[in-house]
Amino acid sequence: MRLATLTTTLFGSIRGTSTSVRRGAMMTEHHQQQQQQSSSSSSNAIAKTLRGGGVLVRAQQTKNDECVGERVAARASTSATKGDDDDDDEKEKERSGRDKAKTKGPTPAPKHTRAYGTPMTGYQLEHGQRLMAEDSPFASLNLKEAMKVGAAKGVRCRQHVNPLSQKFCKPSETPSWDVIFKDISKPLTIDVGCGGGRFPLAMAKRFRERNFLGVDVREALVERGEKWGEFAEVSENVAFAAGNCTVSLKPWLEDYNENNKDNKRGKVELVCVQFPDPHFKRKHWKRRVVQKEMVEALASGLEEGARVFLQSDVKEVAEDMRDKFEKFGNGKFVVDDSLHVRGEHEAIFAADAPDPSDWEGEDHEGFIPTWYQKGWLKENPLGVPTEREVQTINEGQPCFRVMLCVK
Repeated sequence: MRLATLTTTLFGSIRGTSTSVRRGAMMTEHHQQQQQQSSSSSSNAIAKTLRGGGVLVRAQQTKNDECVGERVAARASTSATKGDDDDDDEKEKERSGRDKAKTKGPTPAPKHTRAYGTPMTGYQLEHGQRLMAEDSPFASLNLKEAMKVGAAKGVRCRQHVNPLSQKFCKPSETPSWDVIFKDISKPLTIDVGCGGGRFPLAMAKRFRERNFLGVDVREALVERGEKWGEFAEVSENVAFAAGNCTVSLKPWLEDYNENNKDNKRGKVELVCVQFPDPHFKRKHWKRRVVQKEMVEALASGLEEGARVFLQSDVKEVAEDMRDKFEKFGNGKFVVDDSLHVRGEHEAIFAADAPDPSDWEGEDHEGFIPTWYQKGWLKENPLGVPTEREVQTINEGQPCFRVMLCVK
């Protein structure tokens, strides 16, 4: 009995263990099948994605090929158009050449290539030394020796000064004409904005029979100019004064003309405005030295036969000065035809015609400039350059000049 029970129990345990083993084997097989199905599904998805991506790639490639084809066609069309334009340009040049042969006009205006605001070139850095060299137009002043012996030292001052500041808004003290010149009977030349002062000094050295007054807003340059004049032995017929000519010229000229006892004072025969500060920004144009007030002061203060010489290396500034004299001069100024010569011995190059749209509005009252037809002078008629003029010419840049007469 006991033996039968033990045998039954033993066989029951063995069957249970065998069942567990079979269940484990079946579960393992089931998991393997699931993994295989999952792997197969993933492979199918990847393959599908790749196949889809291939379609996208092929579509993108086809689109790119179409774009390339369009670009090639566009270039071919542009080349053909350019070829036609070139042919038209050649024909236009031929017609232009024939027109010039028929009607010879003034020399075309040279183009200015200096880029303002760019770093100074090597020549510009050596400009001061070159002005004192033996081959300089100012060599006769012997200013290099003056610097060596300490007769006049270099000065440091602002290159650009605001003439509308409170300091310069009022007229400066009128010069004592009978004191600053030894012989007041000599005709007077006024150099507006004389800068370093070499121009009036060289003019005084060359033309002893005339008096010269250099005016600048920078007092340091005025003081050095006086010392240079003494060293160069031209202080008898050259003087310097500090002031803003825009507001100072009127009272100065009135005093010079009205307080002329017995007509002993020579006439003011020439006023020069050369290479003034351009003040490029439109909002700063009101700072330019040539304004309505100055033109009116010269129109009333200069006598018949007097002249006004304007020049700049900035075409727009030269045009602005010239046009203001034509507009505000009350018809008293004309371009000097004796210098602005056309024809075989042409002394001018062409000036640009004004844009009528620039002269629209109530401020201009229907005025349109006409003096541009007289052109710009090729050479300086005075025979003595300014420091800026020397630098501009040595850089191969053009100067825009015009000489006016009082009628």
